[in-house]
Amino acid sequence: MNEKPTGNARAISYGSEPIVRMTNTYMESRDQTFEEMLAGVDDGIYAKGSLGGQTNTEMFTFSAEEAYKIKDGKICEQVRDVVLTGNVFETLMNIDAIGNDRILFGGLGGCGKGGQSPLRVSDGGPHTRIKDVTIGGR
Repeated sequence: MNEKPTGNARAISYGSEPIVRMTNTYMESRDQTFEEMLAGVDDGIYAKGSLGGQTNTEMFTFSAEEAYKIKDGKICEQVRDVVLTGNVFETLMNIDAIGNDRILFGGLGGCGKGGQSPLRVSDGGPHTRIKDVTIGGR
């Protein structure tokens, strides 16, 4: 992705070895409204909020707090237990729209990498549309 290494490392306490891990994960806003992003979806899922996620090498899973079916650009019925999964790098390359809104969640989640848990992290950003991602749920 042509990003320079930052040398970041964190530890849960002075007695733990610092390891490369999440700090603040945030995506910058762009120019599309949420309505414009929805209009471009014939058949999809709107995943809203986060119940958590994890990575294992370049693979990830993410559980949505709530989710809804999108049909012909309109939000429809609620669906349950939605989990997104895939290759982090491929999924980032499949982002085809980024909204002009933004929200920041402050440190409710935690990073448990290397058994050092829960090290507080924050995340946020705009609505994001991904053209191809594996979704499971009911």
